[in-house]
Amino acid sequence: MSLAASAQHHHGDRPGNRHGDRGRGRHHIECATAEQIGMAMQVLENQSFDDKKLEVARLCVTLGHFCVDDLARMAAVFSFDDNRTKFLIYAYDLCPDQQNYYMLRDVFSFRSNFDTMMETVMPGYRR
Repeated sequence: MSLAASAQHHHGDRPGNRHGDRGRGRHHIECATAEQIGMAMQVLENQSFDDKKLEVARLCVTLGHFCVDDLARMAAVFSFDDNRTKFLIYAYDLCPDQQNYYMLRDVFSFRSNFDTMMETVMPGYRR
């Protein structure tokens, strides 16, 4: 099944959903399946340049419900923090477990980039 087709598939209790419902209070949105994550990672890793990776990563999170641990894996394929920041800011509104965004600290090379991302997605965030 393609990423687009699997994203259109019912997001209820699907077999293979390894995360369960982490989006409590968010209409029971579940995280992407292991298959969706694998497909997204394969496509991302096949891109040579960060601008293409960013384009593909944005498409992936638009089509699927990727949780923070999956976003961290996806962000790790970028060569530069600037693109990680852009990607994770974009992905925030689509992430079913936004309460865990603080866990993305380790994907950044510099703390200041993490702080910039957090200040953008959570205006009350304090360094």
